[in-house]
Amino acid sequence: MLDGLRDYTGTILFFGLPLVAGAIVFIWRHQNLARRGVTVRALCSTTARNEKGLVTLRLVYEVDGSQYYCDSMPYQFPPVGVGQRLDVIYDAKHPNYAEVVEQRGRGRVPWFVGGIALGFLLLLGLAYL
Repeated sequence: MLDGLRDYTGTILFFGLPLVAGAIVFIWRHQNLARRGVTVRALCSTTARNEKGLVTLRLVYEVDGSQYYCDSMPYQFPPVGVGQRLDVIYDAKHPNYAEVVEQRGRGRVPWFVGGIALGFLLLLGLAYL
């Protein structure tokens, strides 16, 4: 039954391995922010509009006298403008890694994608037994 997967070995490995590795990185970063994240009010320094009309915010925050920035995901209707403040959460060990608090998800997508990719890799392994 699983012998048919052998025909797709290259494709499954080509897509599966990077998807599992990427999922692990995203899960690890999400967990680090959940564990040791610090929330601060960041200043919106600039905005940029893409070809679809969506707006990305550049938010500047300070940690121990050093300035860092965080770019938001695109908004159709941004919650703040230039000169206004929005909450960001940064990793206390690596302050250059930050996310906009209101845009943080629950982190389920990497688990879902990584799980599917890992499932295909395991099935491929079983096909060679």
